[in-house]
Amino acid sequence: MSPAQPVHPVHIVWDWNGTLLDDLSVMVDAVSACQEAIGEPPVDAATYRQRHCLPGRAFHDRLCGRPVTDAEWPTITRTFAEHMAARNPPLRAGAARLLESVARRKHTQSLLSLTDDPQLRREVEQTGLARVFERIDGRREPGTAKSVALEQHLRALGERDRRRVVLIGDTRDDARAAGACGIRAVLHSGGFEPAEHLRTAGAPVVHSLDAAVRLAIERSPRPPRPGLKDDKVDQRR
Repeated sequence: MSPAQPVHPVHIVWDWNGTLLDDLSVMVDAVSACQEAIGEPPVDAATYRQRHCLPGRAFHDRLCGRPVTDAEWPTITRTFAEHMAARNPPLRAGAARLLESVARRKHTQSLLSLTDDPQLRREVEQTGLARVFERIDGRREPGTAKSVALEQHLRALGERDRRRVVLIGDTRDDARAAGACGIRAVLHSGGFEPAEHLRTAGAPVVHSLDAAVRLAIERSPRPPRPGLKDDKVDQRR
């Protein structure tokens, strides 16, 4: 029997809301409060997931069935920020164990979210998991797209071999951002968008974080055999 192929270490970029956090109900409450603040009806979880999109203003346009006005938008952003600041981060069951397991297996991990950076760092500290991440980045400028934030995140990490990087998230926007930055994505169906929507993004869709990690590692590029050059490195061919 031939020996097992060595596993090439991967770097996992984790999404926060809807992925490591099981916070759909919290987000539904926050968005409902925003809707009610501008005189619109609240939403339920099914409606939230079916209509979810980014950026946030487009999401509220969909929920309202009309464009949100410039006068209403500050009310929405203020109400949402108040709800986010007051919440306790509901870490998904098994997430802490999984992150620790990935670290023990000598893979590396970082965290990227469009949650405001100070809020994100407070929440991560509350979970006690800051030590497992090589880098933590939240949104520092209003309106920053996930693809822009991801590119900045990867450059700050100094990650040169993007073939070994995978983003684990829960939305089609995560998959689009990964594709724009030349990395792989695995999407978790238990977050903000239903599986049938995620399957249109062109990335693998799984139903647990454990399955997402297995897929990220199993599909990692293998290190070249001794004496052979990597085609991606040797550009003289």
